[in-house]
Formats: sequence, C-alpha cells, structure tokens
Amino acid sequence: MPAHRNFLAAAAISALLALTAACGGINTEATGSASGGAGSTFRFAYSVGPSRYDPHRASSSFDNASLFPVYDRLVHLTTAAEPVPGLATGWQYTDGGKRLVFELRPGVRFHDGTPFDAAAAKANLDRARTLQGSTVASELKAVERVDVLGPMTVSLALTAPDSSLIGVFSDRAGMMVSPAAFDDPQLDLRPVGAGPYQIVSYSPNDRVVLRRFPGYWDPAAQRVETMAIVIQPDTTTRMNALRAGEVDAALLAGNQVAEARQYDLGVVGDVTLAFYHLQLNRTRAEFGDIRVRRALNHAIDRDAIIHGVLFGNGKPAAQPFPPGYYAHDPDLPDPYSYDPPKARQLLAEAGLAGGFEFEAIVPNTDPGTAVAVQEQLADIGVRMKIREVSSGEAADLFYGRQQGDAMVAPWGGRADPIQTLGLLYTSKGFSNPGGHTAPELEQLIGQARRTIDPAARTELLHQIDRMVLDQALDVPVVFADTNYGHAARVTDLRSWLSNKPEFRGVGAAGTGR
Repeated sequence: MPAHRNFLAAAAISALLALTAACGGINTEATGSASGGAGSTFRFAYSVGPSRYDPHRASSSFDNASLFPVYDRLVHLTTAAEPVPGLATGWQYTDGGKRLVFELRPGVRFHDGTPFDAAAAKANLDRARTLQGSTVASELKAVERVDVLGPMTVSLALTAPDSSLIGVFSDRAGMMVSPAAFDDPQLDLRPVGAGPYQIVSYSPNDRVVLRRFPGYWDPAAQRVETMAIVIQPDTTTRMNALRAGEVDAALLAGNQVAEARQYDLGVVGDVTLAFYHLQLNRTRAEFGDIRVRRALNHAIDRDAIIHGVLFGNGKPAAQPFPPGYYAHDPDLPDPYSYDPPKARQLLAEAGLAGGFEFEAIVPNTDPGTAVAVQEQLADIGVRMKIREVSSGEAADLFYGRQQGDAMVAPWGGRADPIQTLGLLYTSKGFSNPGGHTAPELEQLIGQARRTIDPAARTELLHQIDRMVLDQALDVPVVFADTNYGHAARVTDLRSWLSNKPEFRGVGAAGTGR
C-alpha cells in the first residue's frame, strides 16, 4: 500500500505554526458524471448500523459509514487519509499554535433549512465538548473556548497546540448537527445534518434509506438519487444479497473475495488503519501483570489467523499502525513472535502456571478471529469465554458500561494517530476501560499532540509505538484487508485508508433490481 503522507508535512508551516488548507471543493476522485438520473439508486450491505445517529454521542468508529452521508464535517479526507476542505474551506494555526481559525463555506444549509454559519459551528463545537455522554469530548480537551470572529469565521482558543485537531474534525467531532435539532429527544432516529443525503427512513438494525439533498455544495458527491445502507451482520447473508442483486455492493469477509470474483463481481480493498486486537481492560482479570500481557502476545499465531480465517487477506499486526503509514515505526522489530513455550514460562513466573479464565465481548459480525484467538490461548492454559453480542452494542458494553474483561474486535482506525493513541492508551481515553496507563506514555502522547513540526512529531509517534509494545498494552492480531464486492453497474466505489467507507461520488447505472 502506498505510504501515507503526513498532512503536516504537506502543508506550509510558517514561523507562527500556520497550517492552511487550499480552498475549493473536495476531491472526490470520481470519474463518472456529476449526478445520476431519476430513480438511480445505490444499495450497500454493511455489517453494522449506527450505535446512535447523534454523532457526538455515537460510540463506534464504524458508525461513520451511516453518519457520513447525513452529517457533513468541517474537514474531509481523501482515500489516502489526507485532509482536504469540507464545510471549512481553510484553516490556520496562529498565536504559536494556540489558536486554530476556520474559514467556513458560505451558502450551506442544514436539511431543515437552518443556515450553517459561524454561530452554528460554534454551537456544535461547544456541544461536542460539553454534552453529557459526549464520546468526542476527550478529543477536544485542548479547546478552551470557541469564538465567532465573523459570519463565516470561527476561532478555537487552545490551552496548548494540538496537531491532531485537523484529523479530529474530519471525524465525528467535526460533524455538524442542525442547532434546531439539538433538543430533539428523537435525534437518534431523526438525524438532521448538512450532508449530501438526508434521511427518508431509518429502521434500527435493518436499514437506512436516504435521498439526495437538493442544493448541496458539492453535487459531484451525489451521483445517485437515493441510497440505502442495509444492515446485515452475517457475512453469508451479505454475499447472497449481492449475488442476487438485492444490493449493489457489500462488505466482504476475507474468505469471500475469491467467491466474489468467481461470480464476476468487482472487488476493491486493501489494508487500512483498522486492526483486529484482543483489547484488555488492564484493571480486570490478571491483565495488570505485564508478564501476563506479554504471554498473551506470544500465544497468538498471527500468520495462522491470516491464512486460516482471512484466506490471506491481511498482514500481521504488532504495532497499532500498519506498514507504510507514517506513524508505523519500520525499524521496530516485533518482540512477540509466536512462542507458546515462552508464553507458558511468563505465566508461570506470574504465578499462573495453571492458567486463568476471563470473559471477552465479541461482536457477532465476524467471530472467526475471536474463535481462533480462543483456541490459541487455550494452548497455553488461558480460557477465554466468549460473550457474543450484537455488533451495535459491543463498543458501548465494553467502553461505556465497562462490561467484560476484554474484547476481540476490530479497532476502526482514526483520522489522526493521536486519536488512536489517546483513546486506547491514556487514562481518560474513552476506549480505555479502567483507565490503566503509564505516566511516561501519557507524557509522550501529550508531547506529540503539541508538536506541529512533522519530522519531530513522527519521531515521537515512533517512541510511543515502542513503549506500547514494551509495556504490552495491547494484543494486536491482524490488519485485515477491508474488501467491498460490487455489481458491474457500480462505479467509483473506493477503498479508504481510514477504513471508514464514504460514498461520495459513487455511481450506479439504472435503478437496480
């Protein structure tokens, strides 16, 4: 996969640590026409629906596939995870990096007719920071105050420079909700955004039906008139629906790629920022002992999982970022080779020669990786009890309610590496149940967050990678390829390094069957 280009390296950084994005519309990279004809539709089968349709309270990064069409963001991403203008046409760090100023796109309206302007942006940013139950507040902790400088200019006063914010605002924290809908108790069922599509109907755990929103600022993003996201957790059900023409595209499991090609279906996909891991609540079970965590890492045969579960569609995971991505340290060897005798030795040193038992939450979308991990841990005497739950509630149970000792699931990746590191490994990270961390690690993550210079920032990220591995704070398993199968009528369906599929510019000839 091509190396990801650090957006800070690509930007011109002045003595005032300024970062300014070029003005203009987002590059959708689409090759087809700007819009579809009357009746054109695109139906996509996905593994999970949104945990909530309120972007500031949604608990899973996989929600974004459903949120993106409805909620526009201040910043967009290219397929290579590089930031480009969205509802903000440009941005600039000033005041030694302690102020971030956004110039906003004029003429934008929310789906209910409410105008998008600096006041609406401020209202959203304040809501994301202060809303009770906000899942993005920790990503905005550097924002001390939001000021309106003009009708289409908003300024963020920061307690310290925060190089992750541009990436943060390409995700849920940057999604804009109509202020008129803030107090709607049914917002999770009746979302009101400013995206290219608006909700026609939403049946939780079934489907989302959307219609092209007239007057959207980037009509090239709306090449079909209607769109449906069909929620089908079962991989076989998705494949059968695709083969039968009931959907136009679908998320594929690794063992379905060859089958899709056999039936003359198109396939797009690659390794992304997402990775499967055995994520531990390090305040539960025996996971507070570093020898236990290291033993679990040595017990995992990653190559066997890639070939036996993913049918070769993936790469082994040791660090939290894939090879080729700038936050990955290419000079860092994997200290946890598959070594069951070493794992048993470490358990014995921890006083657990007879092993131990723990409960792992597992989403029901694709339990194959969890079953393989369970079998490999059993070889060293560790008994992992699987608690299978719906994919939509897994993250809420483990992160929000702090149930289960561990979770075997894919981490969805984030637009900026500081987001991943902060959420997973800092004491207040939403995705770190129990809050276990190392003070030195938190200091390094904070330093990387405050560092605007790209080379210095990358070196700090590599130091963090080394510390995460040394302390065995995670049990990464595999970077699984994210593959989508599609019918011949579909054009410009793309693979996104972010692992958050966007349907901007997707086309579909005719109306489908």
